[in-house]
Amino acid sequence: MALTLSKEKIKSWLKDRHNAIFLGILLFAIFIRLYYWLLTKTQALWWDEADYLAYAKNLAGFPTDWIVTAKHNSLYPYLVSVFFKIGASEMFTKFFLQVIPSILSVVLVYLLANQMYSDKRIGIIASAVMSVFWVSLFNTARFHIDILALFLGLLTCYIFWVGYEKKNKIFGKLDPKWTIPLTVLLVILTYSIRRGYFLIGLFIFLYMILTTKFSQIVKNKYNWIGLIGGAVVFLLVENTIFQSGITSVSEGYYHTEYPIAFAPLRIFSDFFLNIGSQTGYILFILFWVGFLVACANLVLSAGYINKSTLKTKSDLFNIISIVSTLVFFMVVLRTPGTPGEARWYLPIALASFIFISQSAVWILDSLKKYHKYIALAVVLILIAVSAYGQIKYSDATVRHSLNSFEGIKEAGLYIKDNSYTYDQVLTVPAPQIAYYSERSAIRPAQWIGWNGSNDDIPQDEIFDKIRESPLVRYLVVSFSEPNHPLWMKTITSAQKPNGEEILVTWEIPFMDTKINFITDAQDIKQTKTYGDITFKLAAIRNEVFVYEIIRG
Repeated sequence: MALTLSKEKIKSWLKDRHNAIFLGILLFAIFIRLYYWLLTKTQALWWDEADYLAYAKNLAGFPTDWIVTAKHNSLYPYLVSVFFKIGASEMFTKFFLQVIPSILSVVLVYLLANQMYSDKRIGIIASAVMSVFWVSLFNTARFHIDILALFLGLLTCYIFWVGYEKKNKIFGKLDPKWTIPLTVLLVILTYSIRRGYFLIGLFIFLYMILTTKFSQIVKNKYNWIGLIGGAVVFLLVENTIFQSGITSVSEGYYHTEYPIAFAPLRIFSDFFLNIGSQTGYILFILFWVGFLVACANLVLSAGYINKSTLKTKSDLFNIISIVSTLVFFMVVLRTPGTPGEARWYLPIALASFIFISQSAVWILDSLKKYHKYIALAVVLILIAVSAYGQIKYSDATVRHSLNSFEGIKEAGLYIKDNSYTYDQVLTVPAPQIAYYSERSAIRPAQWIGWNGSNDDIPQDEIFDKIRESPLVRYLVVSFSEPNHPLWMKTITSAQKPNGEEILVTWEIPFMDTKINFITDAQDIKQTKTYGDITFKLAAIRNEVFVYEIIRG
């Protein structure tokens, strides 16, 4: 009976052509994410990925003592450690913590847009853009915390909108009066994955202040339950999950010494234009038209927000999310020069796609007056061409990074196979080596408490420290990782008359080793002795040199 009822509900749901179209979009979103999941199953971890995952191995009881860096404090390594503890592979873990949340984010964009707007075409177009969005596809293929944080952020907004604005039961079960307590808990959970996603809570708070009388907010006991319960959970999270308090971490990001930065305004270019294709202009223009029209309509509704239509309130929420995020990056972080990484701005993805959708729907309705099928064809072509540009760029970026830092991975695995669990490794790409070798990895600067430039880390102090530390067995030099002391490696390049920069030499000065890429001459020393310590070349792995340290 239950199975029959379920089938009937599915048939009824699919009778709505909008839902049927969305199902096609979802199947495509699943296919492309599974494709990149399989394609990247053996790719090497980057520094930040390894920072999370090496700590996860530590938490799971593997023989490494790596502690995540302060700026990467997160619940994420704890979640990964659960999978590692039960023996799950890296590929399996990525499927559950990256691929599934990425797929569900497409679903939530559709559901949330349908809750916000009565026109289901907005949800279809927004979810279609989300399904191919290069920032989502690329970061789904890596162990980046942004995808899981985005999923939780969208889930938070969905629950808030259904329960608070629509006054409906949450997932058809939970009384809407519990919306705020549940929303607060989800905001904190999202924050615990990525601290920058406190923005989700800010969006919701500003929306409540602008659409609800303050007296009503204060009188609602469930708001107080959410506030007090949230404060307790927040303090618990800050004092258990995070190694560094929010105040100490924020000092590294908040730059009052810099002028207000306008670079974050270029983030929409990074989203839509900088994909190596002219097709990006379509989404870029559609976004700005939709956003500016929504802002104009909101200005005309000023003073009547409480009595406004659901569409106007939805536009207000989406405008708040974009404006407050940009203000945060421009006024608080003030990162000079560039907007920063596109994934940092994923909290505004939903709003961006909705404004794109509104512009596309306006074009469709305007052209329908003349010919229904021509109007539909024009919009379909615009979206399809834009989607192709996003997919093409996603594919290029994913494939370009497939083999990056492969040598560090291979070096780490070599050390794992040729060392004891108590052996230690001195290396700049420490988290990657710690993750793959499952050994203690030490960075030169931190080892001697060096606060100056990495280039100038003194060789004599490091060698003296090596003499005092018999467990340090390997030293790794990587030409694919920056920030090495100059005595460990130097790279010489030159510029052709046409402006092209070419690689000339690699050198490892402390080993008197030099490779000339112009003449193909190689002078690779196998050993070098400094008093009572000898460095012996143990392995070369794709831009990485592994030296064993022999004493006596």
